[in-house]
Amino acid sequence: MGSKRKRTAHDASAGAPDPKKQLKNIEKPSSKASSKPSTAPTPLDTSTFVDNPKGADLKREVQLYDILSSEDSSERLNAANAIVEGLLGGNGVAESTLQRHLERRLFRGLASGRKGARLGFSVVLAELLAQLLGEKDLVAQKYTGLTFEKVLGFLVAKTKPDGDLSGQEEKDHFLGLLFGLQSFVRAKVLFGDDEDDNRWDTILGKLLELATKKPWIREECGWVIVEALAQMNQSQAEHTLESLHDTGLAQSPEGVGIWLTAKNRFSDMKFPTKPWGQSGNPLEHLKSLAKALKESSNEDESDKTKQAKQTGNWNPQLHFVWKVVLAQYATAAKEKKHGIKSEFENFWKVAVDENLFSASASRERKFWGFLLFQHVLQESASYGKLISSIFSHNLVRCLINHVQEKDRFLNRAADKSLKVLIRSVEIDPKLLVTILPRIIGGYGTYNFDKITKTKTVEKLLADPEVNKEAEMRRQLLGDYLLNMIRKVNVLDESKDISWIEDQALPLLAKFGYGQELEFQPSLSGKTRTIFRNRLMSAFAHLLSDLKGYSFPCNLLHSFSPDAVEMDSGIVGAKDQAISTLEKILKKIEKAKPEKKAPLQALTLLYSLVIFQLYNGEPEAVSILEELKHCYDKLIRHKDTESSNADASEVLVELLLSFISKPSALLRKVTQHVFGAFMTEMTAGGLKLMTDVLEPDESLRGQQQLFDQEPEDGDFMEEGSDDELDSDVEVVDMNGDEGHLNSHLAEEDSEDDGDDGEAESDNEEEDDEDAKKLDEALAKALGNRVLQQGDEESDSDADMTDSEMMALDSKLVEIFSQRKKIPNKKQEQKDAKETVVNFKSHVLDLLEIYVKKQATNHLAFNLLLPLLQLIRITKTKQLAEKAHNIILAFSKASRAAKKSEDALSVNISEQTKLLKAIHLEASKDPSHMFAKAASSASLLVASSMYKVDKGSVKKIAGVYRDSQVAWVAGEVKMQAAFFVEWVNWCQSHANSTSS
Repeated sequence: MGSKRKRTAHDASAGAPDPKKQLKNIEKPSSKASSKPSTAPTPLDTSTFVDNPKGADLKREVQLYDILSSEDSSERLNAANAIVEGLLGGNGVAESTLQRHLERRLFRGLASGRKGARLGFSVVLAELLAQLLGEKDLVAQKYTGLTFEKVLGFLVAKTKPDGDLSGQEEKDHFLGLLFGLQSFVRAKVLFGDDEDDNRWDTILGKLLELATKKPWIREECGWVIVEALAQMNQSQAEHTLESLHDTGLAQSPEGVGIWLTAKNRFSDMKFPTKPWGQSGNPLEHLKSLAKALKESSNEDESDKTKQAKQTGNWNPQLHFVWKVVLAQYATAAKEKKHGIKSEFENFWKVAVDENLFSASASRERKFWGFLLFQHVLQESASYGKLISSIFSHNLVRCLINHVQEKDRFLNRAADKSLKVLIRSVEIDPKLLVTILPRIIGGYGTYNFDKITKTKTVEKLLADPEVNKEAEMRRQLLGDYLLNMIRKVNVLDESKDISWIEDQALPLLAKFGYGQELEFQPSLSGKTRTIFRNRLMSAFAHLLSDLKGYSFPCNLLHSFSPDAVEMDSGIVGAKDQAISTLEKILKKIEKAKPEKKAPLQALTLLYSLVIFQLYNGEPEAVSILEELKHCYDKLIRHKDTESSNADASEVLVELLLSFISKPSALLRKVTQHVFGAFMTEMTAGGLKLMTDVLEPDESLRGQQQLFDQEPEDGDFMEEGSDDELDSDVEVVDMNGDEGHLNSHLAEEDSEDDGDDGEAESDNEEEDDEDAKKLDEALAKALGNRVLQQGDEESDSDADMTDSEMMALDSKLVEIFSQRKKIPNKKQEQKDAKETVVNFKSHVLDLLEIYVKKQATNHLAFNLLLPLLQLIRITKTKQLAEKAHNIILAFSKASRAAKKSEDALSVNISEQTKLLKAIHLEASKDPSHMFAKAASSASLLVASSMYKVDKGSVKKIAGVYRDSQVAWVAGEVKMQAAFFVEWVNWCQSHANSTSS
């Protein structure tokens, strides 16, 4: 496919996945190997593995391990359960078979950087190790040769970076070792009796060796030790901390996190005297703590204790130790510990303000500081009165300096910090009395907004009730204007609709893009977006035919887009586009009536894309450049040196990018423009359209069409209530699509029964989701939750205001978390709907083409792709629509024959096409497909016969060969396919004799 539908995709990083993310997001295997994940996409074969697999057994084994490497978590867990069941289910496999899987598959696969291999393989290893060395103790019962030492030896051998390896391959091996060691920890087989203690000593030694040898992976090693602390007793924890101290990791960020975690678990344990004293509390040694958190070497020469090397690389994410440290203060604040505010203020000053925000601090450490600032604000409810302490001198100074200049390195981080601050006050208005004095007084400045060039204070002081009322009234105005426009029949020339062009549309545009009208309070970005959407919806109604191009075109000259921020490059592109638009308008005035349609279509495209430019569409500038190319090639017939691309293909790609979006306006515009430029279409342009019909209607098909990849968003999303009367088009393939499809044949409303089947599949999942929701609500509501069958009561009347507010925030949190949970089935359903709608829109364009260009030899190139769509699609409506297009082509061809329109086809090429159609007909013996293939075959035959009546011998030869192959059983075809050929012959024989 072309590039248009790939504009919004971003290149994924080619490097290895972030090990920190992988470690903290490993899926837990089910407790029973045979149980299936709740979101398992397809049941897998869980039969026992054989010792020396060949043929189908080897293919199944390879397929399972390939699925285990999938980036889809549900597929990984499904494969993990199948592999564990295949190895240990029933009586289990032989020891040699299990050893082969451990050594040659699982431990070896940990060193692979492919997709999600490490994640999937470590899940299986954790489950196998738990059954081998855990409570079931299968090593003692059956697999006596697979001792702890031997299995660990497999891991070490398979993840040892031997040979001439690249830097990335060496990194993959060390990550594999880390994941393997974590599998032992998560298997919970390292603690218990004395023998188990030796196991932990071995694993701990490997982790510490890896952490000191490769500092870039030290944080992840520390996190594994933190996980292991939950399984230790006090003596084991004391031994672990001694080992950390001996290795020199005690005074590292990881050491601080491990020390605090151990202290929280065992309050009276014995700590090493250095570096955190007998109390083992790093918070009592702020200067040393600050150096550790900053990963700074100790400058005290008198301290001869061994220290680990610095990591040497920077991570844009906060180290896990920061949240561990901050949690100590948050817990103390909730418990209202005496003097906690003073303690936190000292900590923040030493560890953050004078450490991360000092004048000599690097930009990377200041970035960490902004992340900490945002974290505390987002969790403001946990920190209570401690919030005031985070507005320290250096932080506020750095925040002001970096937010006021767009070209500063940390401008986006500082700007996001202010957005988080504003959002925190919106969620909890009580924070305003704490935050506002700190930014307009204290270390801030009274003219904060002016200096920072933001509206932070203005937004903090805005009366939400007043703004809400004003926003609602303005949105109602936009809705009223749109409803008035929609009640007008644009095609009724007897009505005076000049008020639409003179008043209604300019008013919508001025609200959406201009600053000519003064408002108090000022227009918000949300309101402007709503008016812009209402304007696009108005255009969708007014563009009933191509003559409606004048509405958006004339509107461009009736207002000034003062409210739209545009840099010099965008302004230049806009000015050039308007200049070209004015030239086209002059050509329209001089052109003959039959020559105006392409000019009007191009004018419509230009005006629409300029509005997209005003709306902030990132692709608008590049689209304007492509429109200029189309204008030069298709209208001016001038070759451009800047591009050798075929103009019709560029135009088709542009139109495909329009109809791929759920917009009624873009769909209408596409149909009008395509209809105007049909005669300019080339074979390459038509192929771009038929290529859309090839991918299947699934999530994978959507990814093929749109080149979609998941992205990690780093920006806050703002909710939108803009659903009423939006330009988003929802197409129901089972129902009527309104006037947009009035030219299409009506579709049957037969029910395939798929919906009922899908509903039954989802019932169990829905019940489980409802149960989880009930449990969360019961926890939040306490004894106030109603049991089934209880009558309603007024027990909420007994709640105090503070309890009601706390309950409200808890409910908001519950439903917000529920909303964030991804629904795989819904994602698949949405992907199918997107692809089906896209294909349906392309079929609409192809139908327009065959009806108007039935005598064009290029139209016959559409027959094979249409037949292939009918054969492979799983959506009945698409198959019927494609069949109807073939019938419409046949009907238009017969009408053209009567009108004696010239038909130019190549007999040789048509003969090849006829044979290809017959070959396609033999691939599906269904009645519907045979009927469609027969219509296409006879259509080609008629075109050949019209040009050269002598070609009937070649036509008959093709049918003869197909019929012989059918009778001989070489192919399966419907008898009706040949009956209709006989009828065609009889019809032409009668017409010839008469």
